[in-house]
Amino acid sequence: MVEKKILEQKLAELMDIVPECEGLIAADSEGKVIIGQTLTDMDHGKIAKACATIIKDSNTLGEDIGKGGLKTTTIELESGFAVLIGTKENVLIALAGSDGRSSLALLKRNLISISNL
Repeated sequence: MVEKKILEQKLAELMDIVPECEGLIAADSEGKVIIGQTLTDMDHGKIAKACATIIKDSNTLGEDIGKGGLKTTTIELESGFAVLIGTKENVLIALAGSDGRSSLALLKRNLISISNL
């Protein structure tokens, strides 16, 4: 993955571009936070570990059914969304409130772009 300083800059830019974004977290494949920023006080480590587990389990499912590994997923929650981008080494996570539905594609596209740096 890209240098932490550049990653921090790209995530900050994304927070500015998408006002409905409530948080962005980058972590390694085990869920260890590289960088995280959220509008409210959230446990970045706990979120990253949960998302890393979701990606691992999704990769296992993809392999079991012969469809390959997870690229992206959007999880709709009771009062918001989580967008996950998984690579072999890293996890990128965007969090949005229920008002963020119209911005999910923009978040996903930008996270994919960042994951390809």
